[in-house]
Amino acid sequence: MEFCSPFDEAMAHTGPASVFLLDRTGALRCDPTWTRDAWGRAPGPHEPGWRWVLLRDHGTGFVQLVLVTSPTLIASHPRADVRPFASFEEASRVRQAYGHPAIAEAGW
Repeated sequence: MEFCSPFDEAMAHTGPASVFLLDRTGALRCDPTWTRDAWGRAPGPHEPGWRWVLLRDHGTGFVQLVLVTSPTLIASHPRADVRPFASFEEASRVRQAYGHPAIAEAGW
């Protein structure tokens, strides 16, 4: 995967558990708002390990693909259904099956 900057890449490899979103060019960018929100619900300590996560918004059904650098950072979410994946390819394939934009009518 491509990161939007060397800082974001360093954060993903050596920083604290964080949430990364894909920017409009497809590069990964650490998102401090999402990360703070996740830490507020799950303050840690967090085990290391990347997970690709699909989050299905309860209100809209929109399916968002995110990278978390700890599997314990977003194990659950109060406003979304959570599906973890070991690889970007698998998570992307599942998300693409929901169309464009990715909307899942029912929870999983």
